[in-house]
Amino acid sequence: MPPKIGGKKIYLPNFTVALLRTPHLPANYAQFLVPLSLNKLDMRDYLHHAYNVEALAVRSFITQQKIERHKPGFQGTRWYRPRSIKKMTVELRRPFVYPAEPEDLTPWDNALHKALKKERDEGAKVFGPAKYKYAKPGRGDMRELAETVVEEREVEVEKDVKLP
Repeated sequence: MPPKIGGKKIYLPNFTVALLRTPHLPANYAQFLVPLSLNKLDMRDYLHHAYNVEALAVRSFITQQKIERHKPGFQGTRWYRPRSIKKMTVELRRPFVYPAEPEDLTPWDNALHKALKKERDEGAKVFGPAKYKYAKPGRGDMRELAETVVEEREVEVEKDVKLP
């Protein structure tokens, strides 16, 4: 007896389901990024009611995130684990072909997004919780200065030392 679908009505969902581009999966499979509270039956009903898509099978898995260091402060370092990520792979009755990726991204102001991302990444290296991972700017100049000082001392020591 096939599973009963479409029993749960969805009016205005208060969650976000994101379709992931997965070229490694066959055409009759689609993968989604979903909230942790969404189960397989909800996903099947959501696809049925919102998009009129029949799902043969739904597989879900939760990926645990790595532990991160959070803002070292006066009372020591706090470690935390970011929220887990849940993905669902759905086997579809009919194959799904992804639309082609657009060549021209100017309508979405891609240059601004790239500049903002670059600025955020540079700021995270200096001010973010992972700032201890990156060398501070100007650190290479200090190394060169230290090497020249050491070289000068060696030369001075050779001139001043008299052997008996």
